[in-house]
Amino acid sequence: MKNREIIMRRMERVEGGIEKLQLALRQGNWTLVDEIIQDMRDNINDAKAFVQQEPLGPGEINNF
Repeated sequence: MKNREIIMRRMERVEGGIEKLQLALRQGNWTLVDEIIQDMRDNINDAKAFVQQEPLGPGEINNF
């Protein structure tokens, strides 16, 4: 996988977002919760885009 490091960074950002989200929820900061969720969605969409760019292996069908 040629974009492994980029995808792993995006997933690590999502993991960090989960931690921030838990803290924001405890504080009741709903504006921050919305911002964190949007940032997490952006990182997931970026990772999906990189996965879709990967060449398919033999016998593999990309349904995305």
